Amino acid sequence: MKSDEMLAGIRGIIWDIDGTLLDSMPIWHDLGARLLRSHSVEPEPDLADILWPMTIAEGVAYLKRHYRLTPDEARLRKQLMDITDRFYREEVTLKPGVREFLQILHTRKIPMVLATIGDPALEEAALTRLGVRQYFEKMYVCEEYHTTKKESLIYRIAAEELSLQPSECLVFEDILQAVRSAHEAGFRTAAVEDEASLPERKEIRAAADFYIRSFSDLLSDSNY
Repeated sequence: MKSDEMLAGIRGIIWDIDGTLLDSMPIWHDLGARLLRSHSVEPEPDLADILWPMTIAEGVAYLKRHYRLTPDEARLRKQLMDITDRFYREEVTLKPGVREFLQILHTRKIPMVLATIGDPALEEAALTRLGVRQYFEKMYVCEEYHTTKKESLIYRIAAEELSLQPSECLVFEDILQAVRSAHEAGFRTAAVEDEASLPERKEIRAAADFYIRSFSDLLSDSNY
């Protein structure tokens, strides 16, 4: 299947950011370890697996208790936020092939917008630093509309702003619940492979119209 097949009949594109455009999911896997190392403490090998199902508050409490860290929980949470801030502003990279693929879409004059559950200030900073923010007309933030990607509201709002029907829009996402909610609302969906979502790869592929292992595949028009 070639990229032209995926874009057939598409008049607008709605992009997720984390794990789709940005290779940002590793920071959430490594955040606890980075915090501990900033305190000269070596993390246990399976720390990421321990922290993954926890909320931020639960994770901070675990780190303070288990590693006997001196700062209080409020200070530790601020330190986590500072680590994340630096990552987005200085370290995070684009997924391979993203920049070139965005340029192709821009040349075709397909309007593109962003839809995120993340921190808009950090994502704006990362996309601007990486030189791709100009490709997108607007960013829609779930928190501003009191919604999540478990439902399709954010995509429907974006489509309405583009004056398009869901069937005329292509949604790029990396997690199962987002792919599923967009697809069930009538949007064309392209699932982007991300390491954090690999355990649900089978379900994601079944829910999406298209599955992208790498944007470099789209540049070469290779099969998925």
